[in-house]
Parts: sequence; C-alpha cells; structure tokens
Amino acid sequence: KQVKGVVLMRFISMLCVALAVGLVGNANAHIGEQVYLIFEISDADLQDINLFDADITDWEEVVGDASLSPDDFFADPTVGDGASYNPADMDYRVWVGWNESSNRLYLAAERTDDVYINEYGGGAPASVWQYDSVEFMIDGDHSGGQYNFNNEDSFTDEEKARLQNSQAQKWNAIFDSPDGRILGYPGQAAWLNQPPLSDGGGGSAGGGPTRMVLEIYVTPYDDIIATDQEGSLATDLEAGNVIGFQIAMPDFDTAPQAYRGYHNLSGQAATFRYAERFVDGRLIGSGGATAVADQSWARIKASFND
Repeated sequence: KQVKGVVLMRFISMLCVALAVGLVGNANAHIGEQVYLIFEISDADLQDINLFDADITDWEEVVGDASLSPDDFFADPTVGDGASYNPADMDYRVWVGWNESSNRLYLAAERTDDVYINEYGGGAPASVWQYDSVEFMIDGDHSGGQYNFNNEDSFTDEEKARLQNSQAQKWNAIFDSPDGRILGYPGQAAWLNQPPLSDGGGGSAGGGPTRMVLEIYVTPYDDIIATDQEGSLATDLEAGNVIGFQIAMPDFDTAPQAYRGYHNLSGQAATFRYAERFVDGRLIGSGGATAVADQSWARIKASFND
C-alpha cells in the first residue's frame, strides 16, 4: 500500500505538470493541446542500451514501454494515398528520451511493413526520405517558424544555405544502409552528421512483413552556422524545458517517393518546412540514477492493477 501511495503521488504530480504546461504554455506553442512527456535516460541506463545491435529488447528493459504508438499519430490525407493506420500494412512503436550530460535526444523505433522499399545506396543520408524510413524533427528552443527555405524565392542562395535547417532540424533515418551511416539532416553543416553529435544503428529481417529496428541519437541546435561549429548554438536540454518535435512514418509500397501513407504526430502538412506544426514535449528529469522505466506513464498506470 505504501508503494502504491508513492506511485499515486508521482502520477498525480506528473499529471499536474502536464496540465500546467498545457494551460500556461508559451504563446508560440506548437500544434495541439497535448504536451508529450519526454523522460530522461540516465547516464547509468545509457550504458545498458546498445544502439547498434538492431534489437529493441534493451529499450524495453531499460526504458520500459514505448513512448508512442499508432494511436498518437495522424495520417496526412494530402500525401500519396493518404493511407490511414492498418497494422497489416504498417505497424510501429516509438521510444523517445533525452540525456542532459550528452545534451542529446534519443529515438528508437520498431516497425513492421508488408512491403519494405529501400534502394538507398549510401553516401547521402539526408536523401533517405524517399524510402521506408523515420523522420525526426526538432525545434529545441520552441520558437516555431520556417526552417526549410528551398522553395522560398524571396531569399538568395546564400541566405537559403545559411538558414536551411538552422533554427530547427529535420533528421532522416533509414533502417539499413550499405555504408553504415543511417541518418542525416538536409543542411550545410557536415560536422553535425557525425559522432559525437549524431549516430545510431538499425537493421531489418524477413519479408512480407519485414521487421525493422532503428536506434539513433541527435544533438538539437537553436542556430547552426554551417561554416562555424564553435559559433553555432546548441540547444540546452534541461529538465522542465518544453521543446517542439515531430516524428513521421512515411510508407512506400510500390516504389521510392510513391507514398502509400505518411503518419505524423500533429496531422499537419509541410512539417518539413514549418516548425510551428510540430507538437510540444516537456523534458522530465530522471531524478539522479532513477531509471526511466520507474517513471513511465504505462508502468505507473499498470501498477494500480497489481
């Protein structure tokens, strides 16, 4: 009874935090009233997660239940066939976490797909959006605004290069790559596309359906100057901060770029261009060496059934 009482108080405390953020959040909040809680993965727990084994078991053991399921996503009717969620077509689970010491955001995904389209030859990870992959978008300072300027005629080529994916970033990650580099962002700062700022692994097995696993980390930036890494401003990830983020699951069944469906958290179009179309996430600290699994919503709720 005492343990359940502690769990209940923790649940109520987290619920109050989420409600408070929803009611008094910044005026430039992103899409939707829901604030997703992103739990910290402690330094000790990170030691037990292998990002390069194409296995999600360690995430389940260390982090706990998935942060997001298809119930959290919306099918964009304007993309391709606009296919809605059908587990026989594509099913997935997503884990999201952060770590203050490394100043990184972590994402893991497990996905099954009836048809796996991946013709990626390596060498250009920012181009993997055209295959079955995962898109991870981050607005670390919660400022919103346009961050992709490829189709903006009012800017010079120099201005586009300076601003592209600068104040927010879109990462493209694929499950398999012949050169081992599975993720990248479509900006000019090549230094961001390598450890210790970004890295990860993945893999796939089987066919009809294919089971895929992705495990990555990225470092968000409030301002990127491609030619000046030291002068660029990394986001300061701290407990209590609210960030904007977006996750998308593109699905292709016939050929690259021929979308079957495109699922994301806000249901908004053109999230690859406008950061205000992301959703909000509040960073929840680990409380020292406490494992994220001890704080996850699913485990807290499940404890009442014990």
